[in-house]
Amino acid sequence: MLLAMRSNFLIHRQLLKSCCNRKFEFKFQSQFLRFYSGNNSLNNDDSNLMKGNLGSNSSGKSLDDLDFKKHHKIRSQIELLIQDYAKKPIPKLTYQLLTEYKPPLTDNDNFMLSIKTINLLLSYTCRRLNALQQLPYIAVLNPNIEISNSLYLKTLQSLLSIEYPYGLHNKENMVKLLSGFLDDHQDTLETLSRGLQEIIEFYPKEKTFKFLNEHLRDRISMKLLATHYLALVDQTKKIENENLKDFKMVGILHKELKISELVKQVTEYVGDLTFVNYDRIVPVKIVQGEDITFPCIPTNLEYILTEVIKNSSRAHIETSTPDNDLAEKPIEIAIFRHDYDNELEIRIRDFGGGIAPQVEANMFDYSYSTVEESKKDNGVEACMIPGEVINNVCGMGFGLPLCRAYMELFEGRLDIQSLYGWGTDVYLKLLGPTENELK
Repeated sequence: MLLAMRSNFLIHRQLLKSCCNRKFEFKFQSQFLRFYSGNNSLNNDDSNLMKGNLGSNSSGKSLDDLDFKKHHKIRSQIELLIQDYAKKPIPKLTYQLLTEYKPPLTDNDNFMLSIKTINLLLSYTCRRLNALQQLPYIAVLNPNIEISNSLYLKTLQSLLSIEYPYGLHNKENMVKLLSGFLDDHQDTLETLSRGLQEIIEFYPKEKTFKFLNEHLRDRISMKLLATHYLALVDQTKKIENENLKDFKMVGILHKELKISELVKQVTEYVGDLTFVNYDRIVPVKIVQGEDITFPCIPTNLEYILTEVIKNSSRAHIETSTPDNDLAEKPIEIAIFRHDYDNELEIRIRDFGGGIAPQVEANMFDYSYSTVEESKKDNGVEACMIPGEVINNVCGMGFGLPLCRAYMELFEGRLDIQSLYGWGTDVYLKLLGPTENELK
């Protein structure tokens, strides 16, 4: 076990050794990243470090005091670190990975989980930074894209600031670091999408969508990893305090979620949204599968159901007339579980007139929306990631692409069948973890 732990540390620090021949250079890189993230100050230890190791000319307390050669050297080392980590293969996020450690965590479990979480976040962060740096010059100059770049640099700085290996034993510091990461990146998708919208005329549409596809999947994975770690630590604490005896969660994964209860919760929420915006509430009826349970990640499914039911409700309301009164006709939901292949299928059927052919061809395009510009909201709802708050009914065209990204993350599928002039069926097919993974 000790050899395995040491191996993890060597893997984690291999690049740092190739980039930094001396210990102070690694620490100063962290300060350099802080500088480029918007903090130009150094503490006393950093100033002493500069004085003791970077020569007599480094007597100031700001990175501005560095001469061009030293400034360029440190920046080059950071770029090498980003490029090298960005090339590292990242294991696919699977249920097996999420269920490797279960509550209550032992000290060794927590330590090994911390190593894996930080290593994965480092690789994802560097991959996003490298992708941002590969954008054309006009994109890098965009203020909104620069904000996103600065946030990822800040994340890299915080990940590199951990004292290895002892800092990984400190649960409080790990919780603080990952909570800060989630707070920092809460609105990054909205910021980045605005920046890309502003430069899309000068950048090929296909390349924009490819960038966004990769960005969304990495961003979702990073947030799930951080949230999963925090959930496991919280569950362990509750078990140790005897506040949680019959736990049904393994981190973010629910062992047996009653799907109809989640549907009702989402229906109530969407009803509040439509009431605020349209003064109408469209009823939702579960026609089959009221008692079905299934192991899955509730926040992911909640986001997808919210987006789909919201779209169906809007279609019912906006195509409603005194003759058909579609706003009073229920949206129908059927739930099926196939135990032989551990699959859950949900069908959401609406009668809101279907999807026009010109819309259907673009409905999975980023930033494509059927909402008139004057009626668009501030985009927060459309950029919601599970666990974040949403407020409005229609957004910036990220809803369905995000839904598909969430479904495909764990080998699921999202299929849409529409009959224009009649209605739309949306099929959600989820694969769950095996029984052995949940034991």
